[in-house]
Amino acid sequence: MIKVKLPDGSEKKVPTGTTALDVAKSISPRLADAAIVAKSNGDLIDLTRPLEKDTELRLLTDRDPEALQVYRHSSAHLLAAAVLELFPETKLGHGPPTESGFFYDFYRPTPFTPEDLEKIEKKMQELVQQNIPYAREFLPRDQGLEEFKKEGDFMKCHFIEQFTKPDEKISIYRTGKFTDFCRGPHIPSTGKIKAFKLLNIAGAYWLGDEKNPQLQRIYGTSFFSKKELEDYL
Repeated sequence: MIKVKLPDGSEKKVPTGTTALDVAKSISPRLADAAIVAKSNGDLIDLTRPLEKDTELRLLTDRDPEALQVYRHSSAHLLAAAVLELFPETKLGHGPPTESGFFYDFYRPTPFTPEDLEKIEKKMQELVQQNIPYAREFLPRDQGLEEFKKEGDFMKCHFIEQFTKPDEKISIYRTGKFTDFCRGPHIPSTGKIKAFKLLNIAGAYWLGDEKNPQLQRIYGTSFFSKKELEDYL
């Protein structure tokens, strides 16, 4: 058993391996539904990550700015998942949240068009309706490299080689057919994303070097409600 201390000072004893989402459900179904991500001993974690030791736990909702950053990071993954569904030949760069939204870098010989953005946005909405989990896995580094090499994802291979050690296990997230080398955390599933909009496409050289392939960067934004999105736009 482990101790979970909540912000109000109360403590719960729960079995090792209990998730933050389990704790939220034990408090109230409404809180479990509202929770976006958790903080364990000060670190942001997935709601579905098992708790292995005593922890001070906070459950973050749409009232927390940090939750919006995680939500937008997951929105970037949703964008990449939609692009791969429609344009499976595309190779993946990276897709972080930004102060006002998110972006994802892609490599494909054919430029994306405004009509493509409309198709991608529609596909994103379909994936939201499917409520696909953001499933985290840990793989041996060599296995992860082999998986991305098989798909021709040279940028993902570069990130793994640059930011991990040979004997390290790497963190990946799977969302449907989309797999990303990513430390997270993420929201539990695509169905949590309520309001988003793709904004524009820009060019960016891989690693900022004009000798490298030119990437296509798709920018978007997302909010917890359609009203917030409409107010922003």
